[in-house]
Amino acid sequence: MEAESVHRGGIRKVVHDVREQPTLFICFVGYRTFAALLFIEGFFFPDSFQVAGFTFSTIVPFMFVCAGVCLFFAFRFKRIKVFDKNGYLWFLVTSMTLGIFFLFMETHAGIANEPFRLASLALGMVMLAVGTMGIHIELGRIFGMLGVTPTLTFGIAAALATALLALGISFLDPWVKWAIAFVSPAFIVLTFYFSKEKAFPDQKVLYRESTNDLLIPYRFMATSITQGLALGIPLGFMSFSGLLVPMPDSAGYFLAALLALLVALVLQMDFNRSIYQIGFPLAGLGLLAVGVLGPSSVVAGVLQTTGFLYLDLVLWALGSYLIKSCDQPATWVASCPSTALMTGRALGVVIGSVALQAFASSEQTIVFFCVLAFLVLLAALLLTNNANMRTGWGFVRPGNPEEETDVFRTCEVIAQDYGLTQRELEIMHSVIMGKTRKEIAEDLFITQNTIKTHLHNLYGKIDIHSEGDLKAFVARREKMFSTEEEAPLPPEEL
Repeated sequence: MEAESVHRGGIRKVVHDVREQPTLFICFVGYRTFAALLFIEGFFFPDSFQVAGFTFSTIVPFMFVCAGVCLFFAFRFKRIKVFDKNGYLWFLVTSMTLGIFFLFMETHAGIANEPFRLASLALGMVMLAVGTMGIHIELGRIFGMLGVTPTLTFGIAAALATALLALGISFLDPWVKWAIAFVSPAFIVLTFYFSKEKAFPDQKVLYRESTNDLLIPYRFMATSITQGLALGIPLGFMSFSGLLVPMPDSAGYFLAALLALLVALVLQMDFNRSIYQIGFPLAGLGLLAVGVLGPSSVVAGVLQTTGFLYLDLVLWALGSYLIKSCDQPATWVASCPSTALMTGRALGVVIGSVALQAFASSEQTIVFFCVLAFLVLLAALLLTNNANMRTGWGFVRPGNPEEETDVFRTCEVIAQDYGLTQRELEIMHSVIMGKTRKEIAEDLFITQNTIKTHLHNLYGKIDIHSEGDLKAFVARREKMFSTEEEAPLPPEEL
């Protein structure tokens, strides 16, 4: 009964957040739909080129350019407050739109001069990469400051909407797709601007500076590059076999959203298990299915897309945790894993393309993808570590190895995610520590009736009904941020 109540609560939280911030939801849906058109369908890059006798899609250099842009943002703008200037947003719009224009000219203008055609392609790649990655980073900033739970709820809702939109767009005439592409940058940035103003009227909160030391997040980057490889290899394999179809991608968005809802919002599984015990095995299973069932298998395509997109949703939430709860610079947190992700996808497409053109038999293909699946599972085993939360996947310096999860820190994260007041936070922590209402009233110098009012408001925000529900809720959330195998039990269960 309790699980059913939590399940309903997770769905209600998704609906509530979307209704509270509809413009941000529309913005995120627009961005994810554009990203699906760009990175998964590869609409802007229909051509190919040859190197050493092998043929590759032109999306490969574009993804390398995206990785380079993210790396540039990470090291050049990690602490510079240029992003709070509205002119920067319009620079991103202009860069994306001009990038789309140059790519359109390269494919449809019939440019006879080869150097001019290549120059148009190169300009289009660079300008589209700068604008797209810039918007990606800014979305990471706003979701980072909103908190883990809102990031998950918006991500889940946007994935469900993108599943339908991406499927519909895939069947449109190419000229209609180009028209949608040209208006998308302005639409995304306009909705982002209005949602940013509503969510953070005080822009100093959104663009606060971090004074923490910046470390190379090796574990997060290793996780992201493995995620990129797991999708890029079969993507390269399928793209040159002419087997890319829109249905598995849309089904993947839908299933990834449902899986994230179950794992992160309902079961509130910790990040280690969510990523390495759910996401990586699912990606490995997708690779295995490609080899065993063949690249034309719808099941293989759905599994592969679901695994990648599920990991994407969970890693967005992890990034939010690092930005808001660990006080890491948003640009640094968004750029470093994105550099690894884009590099992994580009390398994956190269490997998949070479494999398709080099293998002479289906037996070789099966062995190849079985080995890949094993390597993904091995990576999950090597990257799983109870110290990941303490070190922020490499973003923060490790604390005391013997240090247990701080209950108050968990309460703070919940307060940030659900918009609790400082007084509600204090009362919640006191309840979790087993204090009676009389003791809380004496500690805080307020009446028991006032405590009752605050608890009523707190229960409404979290969507629970009693102190027992509150203790169970905090215990589940504590597991998400625990550095031990099991988080401490709530006081009533000791």
